[in-house]
Amino acid sequence: MSIELLPFQTKASQQIVARYGLLVTDKKRPIEYMGWPTPFYQALASLTGSGKTAILADTVSLLRAGMQLEPIVLWISKSKAVVDQTFANFEAGGKYEHLIPQLTTGYLSEAKVDQIQDDTQACILLATVGSFNQKSKGDGKLKVHQKDEDENDGALWEILAERKAPSASERRPLIIVYDEAHNLSDQQTDLLLELEPDIILAASATMRTPGKLGQIIDRLKQVGWNAEAISDPEDSPSRCLITAIRSKEPVDAGLVKRQIVLGGYDTEMETTLNDMIEDFQLATLKADELEAGFLPKAIYVCRTNISQDDGTADNPHRPFNQRKAPPILIWRYLTEEKGIPADEIALYCDLKMNQKDYPAPEGFTLFSGGEDDFAVFSQGAYRHIIFNQSLQEGWDDPACCFAYIDKSMGSALQVEQVIGRVLRQPGARHYPDPLLNTANFYIRIDSKQEFPKILEVVRRKIASEMPDVKLEGFSDARDRRRSRIEPKQSLTIPEIHIDADESVDPLTKAISSIHDYTTDSVNVQGAGELTRAIQQIGDGSKPSIETHVKDHSNRVIARWLVRRHMQSRYPEAVKTIDWADPKFEARVEITSVAAQQLREDAERLVDTYLSHAELAFEDSNPYTVGAVYVRPDATHRFNNSVHESYSDLNTPELAVAHEIDGTGHTWVRNPVNGGYSIPLLDKGESRRFFPDFLVWKDKKIVAIDPKGGFLLQTEAGRKLLAIRDEKGQQRILVRFITDGTWSAETMKQTSSSGFSVWRMTTTGQIRCTTHADVASAVKKALETK
Repeated sequence: MSIELLPFQTKASQQIVARYGLLVTDKKRPIEYMGWPTPFYQALASLTGSGKTAILADTVSLLRAGMQLEPIVLWISKSKAVVDQTFANFEAGGKYEHLIPQLTTGYLSEAKVDQIQDDTQACILLATVGSFNQKSKGDGKLKVHQKDEDENDGALWEILAERKAPSASERRPLIIVYDEAHNLSDQQTDLLLELEPDIILAASATMRTPGKLGQIIDRLKQVGWNAEAISDPEDSPSRCLITAIRSKEPVDAGLVKRQIVLGGYDTEMETTLNDMIEDFQLATLKADELEAGFLPKAIYVCRTNISQDDGTADNPHRPFNQRKAPPILIWRYLTEEKGIPADEIALYCDLKMNQKDYPAPEGFTLFSGGEDDFAVFSQGAYRHIIFNQSLQEGWDDPACCFAYIDKSMGSALQVEQVIGRVLRQPGARHYPDPLLNTANFYIRIDSKQEFPKILEVVRRKIASEMPDVKLEGFSDARDRRRSRIEPKQSLTIPEIHIDADESVDPLTKAISSIHDYTTDSVNVQGAGELTRAIQQIGDGSKPSIETHVKDHSNRVIARWLVRRHMQSRYPEAVKTIDWADPKFEARVEITSVAAQQLREDAERLVDTYLSHAELAFEDSNPYTVGAVYVRPDATHRFNNSVHESYSDLNTPELAVAHEIDGTGHTWVRNPVNGGYSIPLLDKGESRRFFPDFLVWKDKKIVAIDPKGGFLLQTEAGRKLLAIRDEKGQQRILVRFITDGTWSAETMKQTSSSGFSVWRMTTTGQIRCTTHADVASAVKKALETK
C-alpha cells in the first residue's frame, strides 16, 4: 500500500530543493582544490518515525525534475537491513514507488556501465557502506573496486566517478543520500568525495557531523551558509545547511507516539517482566476492543553471553535449562511462566549455542545475524523479540509499544538509543486508549540511585529532539498503576468523518476541464538552464558562473505533478481523483507552460474538494471514552467528570473545568493523546480539531474549546460550528470561548476584557456573545437551544 505524503513532509523536500537552487546560482560557491564545485549539503534532522525516507525520496524526485541531465542517486546506509528495506519500499508495489516515478531502483553491486552512462534514465543505486568502505582499493576485496573485464572497462567505483554519457559533454549529476548519517565515518566520507558528488543529503534523528564532512560544511559557512535550523517562508530559501522538522508535526500527524513512560525497577528480572507482560496483555485486549488493526509487540534488550547471576561468562556447554544467559532466561520466563507461545518469540543476537550436545527446545528461534537472517525474521509474526545492539538499526515495526531493558551489572546499554525502536505509532493514528499511544519502558537497574540519572539523560534527549513527546518516569510500580484512570461509566460519541460525495461531480467537471497534454507538442516544452562554475587552476582567480540556456528541461509525468501539489495542500483530496484518466499520463517539461497550468489545476482541485466536502456523522463506529494517564502528584479531582481526576490543565483550562463541573453535567477532559477529534476542512497544517472538553447535556454533546479562536476566520471553523446529521439536527455542538470582547460582524477583537462565546445559528450565522467572567461564558456555551 502506497503512503501519501503529508504537508510537513512535502514542505521539507521543497525547502531542500529551493536551497539547492540557491547554491548552484551563487557566485560565491566555493571550488574544491580538485577543481569541482563544493557539493550542496543538507542535513535532514527529524525524529525516528517522521518519514525521513519518504521525504528524501520526494526530494530526489524534485531535484531530478530540475536537472538538465538525468542524475544518479547513490543511496547508502550502514545496515544491510535498512538498505534491503528501502529497496523493497522503492521497487514495484512498494509503499514509496509512486514518489520516484521517473527513477529506476537497483543495487550498486549489480550496476552495469551502461546504466551509469545512460543519461536518458535517472536511477537510484542502493548500497551499504560496507560495500565500498575500503581504505586501500588496490587489493580488490570489494566488488565495486574490482575491475570486471567482461562487463565494465574499469572498476565500478571509477566509472561512477566519471559517469559520462556518450551523448553529452557534461557528466551526470550525482546525488548521495546517507540514511542514518550519524554513522558516517571520515574514511567513508573520503571515499564518497572521490566520486565528486553534486549533492549530499544526510538524514538522522540524532544528527552529528563527522570531521571530514565538516570541512565541506565549513567551506559553505565561509560564504554565508549557516548551520542553524531555519524554517523558510514559502518561495524564499535561506542559506541554511539543516532542514529540521519540528517534533510537533509527526506527533500531531499520528506518525509518532505522544508519550514515553519510563519505569525503574530495582528488583529481580521476573518482577520487572511480570509488570510489563501485564500491561502488554492489557494493551492487546484494548487493541482488540478498539479494532485497532494491529497486535502490540515487545522488545527485550539485554546482554547476551553472560550469566544473569554474577556477570561472568555463560557456559554454552551446559544443558539449556541450566544456562544463565539473559536471553535464555527471558525466553524461559515468557514460555514457562507466562504461557506465551514459543512461535511468537524470536531471539536476534549472537547467543552462543552448542546445538549438537545441548540442543535448544523445540520452538526456540534464534537469528544470529546471518546474511539472510533479517529478511527471514521480518517475515515472521513475532510479538516478543529478544535482542542486543545488532537489531537497533533496520528493524522498523510501529506495533512495538513495550521495551524491557536490562541495565543491571553495569551494562553499557543506553536507554536513549532504544527509544527510536518504540517511538513509531501503529496505524499512523492515535487511539482512544493511551496505552496504545505510549512507548512503555521497563528498566531493570542495580540501584534506585541509577534511575534518576537515566531519566535525566532521556529527558534531555526528549527536550532537544522531540519536545512535543511527553515524558513520565516512575520508580514505584504503584505510581504507574495509579497514573492510569479508567472512566467511571461507558460513554460514546458519534464519530465525524469527511463526506466528499458532493464533491465528486464538481471534481469530475474540474478534471474534464484540465487540458489534455498527451498530444500537445508545444506547451509541454520549456527551456532549461545549465549553471556551471568555471575555475581557472593556478592563477588564484575566483570562479565564474556560466548559465547556458537549453532547449528543454526535464520531463515529468502529469500525474506526479498534480498529485504532489495536492498532497502538499490537503492529502485527503488526492483519494477522490481518478488517477487512471489518460490525460495524467502526459509528459511535460518541468518549466513548461503546461507544468505551470497543471499546478494551478491541482490547486483548483483542492479548493473544489474543500468547498463541497462536508462533515458528517458516522454512527456505526462511535468513539468510546477510554482511560487517561495523570501525574499522581499533580492531579485535580472533580465530582461530575467521567474520570475522577485530571492533570496537566493550564490555568484557563482549569478555570473552565471547575465551572463545567459545577453545572452537574457529565463531562470529560478530552485528551489530545488519542482523544475525540473532528477533521478540519482547511489547507492549514492542522488536520484535526481536538476540543478541550466534552459535556453531555439534553441528549446532546457540547464540545467546548477555550483556544479555538484561530479557526474562526476560516471556512473550516464555520463547518465545525455547523455540523448536522442527515436530518439537520445538531447532535454535537461546537463552542469556542475566546479571551476578550469580539465583534461577530468584523471578526476582530475590540477589547481585551471579558470572554466571548461563539456559536452558529440555525440559519448559518455566526454569533458572538460577551461575558464578564468564565462562569457566565461556560453557562452560555452550554445552552443547547
